[in-house]
Amino acid sequence: AYRTARQAEKTVSDATVNRDLSVLRRVINWSVDEGIIPVNPLGRIRLARERRVRRSILPTVEEDALIAAAPEHLRQIITCALDTGMRRGEITSQRWEDVDFHRKLLYVTRSKTPEGESREIPLSKRLHELLLGMRKETGLVFTYEGEHVRIIKRSWKTAIKNAGIRYLRFHDLRHSFNSRLMEAGVMQEVRMALLGHSGGNSIHMRYTHVELPRKRDAIARLESWVHQQRNEQTRKEAHDARTENERTVQGDPTAAES
Repeated sequence: AYRTARQAEKTVSDATVNRDLSVLRRVINWSVDEGIIPVNPLGRIRLARERRVRRSILPTVEEDALIAAAPEHLRQIITCALDTGMRRGEITSQRWEDVDFHRKLLYVTRSKTPEGESREIPLSKRLHELLLGMRKETGLVFTYEGEHVRIIKRSWKTAIKNAGIRYLRFHDLRHSFNSRLMEAGVMQEVRMALLGHSGGNSIHMRYTHVELPRKRDAIARLESWVHQQRNEQTRKEAHDARTENERTVQGDPTAAES
């Protein structure tokens, strides 16, 4: 009945309703543990089977357009998200005290999940240079006019529109980081350690113990992959330009139209 009522309000996915019911079941379990009620009536409820959805990934060419269109504070946050895979809340809560410039490490100490708490992420060259240019001794790393950045929804949508690219969520930058690492040949356990993967079983728990040299190698592979993608895009654009010029010289009537 709840599922029917929830979906009648507005279009929501089965996954969204499942999250609602999971929270409710957790609350009632607590009530049973505290002796408030004798049994959890949702204990055996079956959750709907969730469909796998395609996650949006940001190509490097769209990344350049997005960063160019974003205001300075958002540009900094986007760069951090793409080079670390951190969640929005982790980025906006990041403090200078948890950035080690000597070892080129960033410590995530304000994660929403236990598995993501106090993980270390090697800094890419791009992010290291960005943070050096902003460096302070204490306080929040990413601010807007000196204030804590709490909401970026409006500036994010504006940047997407001005960049002229297809819409994607800010959280998709985290998926893009993971996808790029995968394309670069980084093993799953290393990717999950960098992402601070949330998981309650023993398999995921070991992700937090991946050694630092393997993480550094993963970030180096990521940088190499991105560099390769940019080089391929440059060669493609040069080839397209040469082809267009040749068509123009040869008097191709479709050249001017294209």
